[in-house]
Amino acid sequence: MAVRVRLLIRSLDTNVEVLTAALVNTGYEVEEPEILLPRRLAEFMDVSLKPPRARVMVYETPFGFYHLIFSPKAVSVHLVDVCKSVGEVNVAVSESEREVLISDALAEALGIQLVGIARGLWRYRDDPPDVIRESVRAEYW
Repeated sequence: MAVRVRLLIRSLDTNVEVLTAALVNTGYEVEEPEILLPRRLAEFMDVSLKPPRARVMVYETPFGFYHLIFSPKAVSVHLVDVCKSVGEVNVAVSESEREVLISDALAEALGIQLVGIARGLWRYRDDPPDVIRESVRAEYW
């Protein structure tokens, strides 16, 4: 298992909202809060995938280099279980990924703390020490 949380993602251009599960990926290292959306979901939300707003960027992963579409400050993200939001989040769009991925910077901005990664356990930074939350089920786009 892994840690997955429920997010409400809203396009800042179109106000289209989607409630979905997202995988917390600490290996997805970036400078600013960023979320990876499968292309199918990005298109459904009508996130801008063309210039001048979006551009193609090269991302290095454990499996090699990938070209992803990058759209800066394109969505807001709301962590449903604790009512915590981040207002302007960068979006990377993948042709091959089927799950929404949360970057390390977005996880930190949302206050997500991993407790038992293999068991899918997490907590919110302001939770009392004895509060442990369980992952939600994966959703694939």
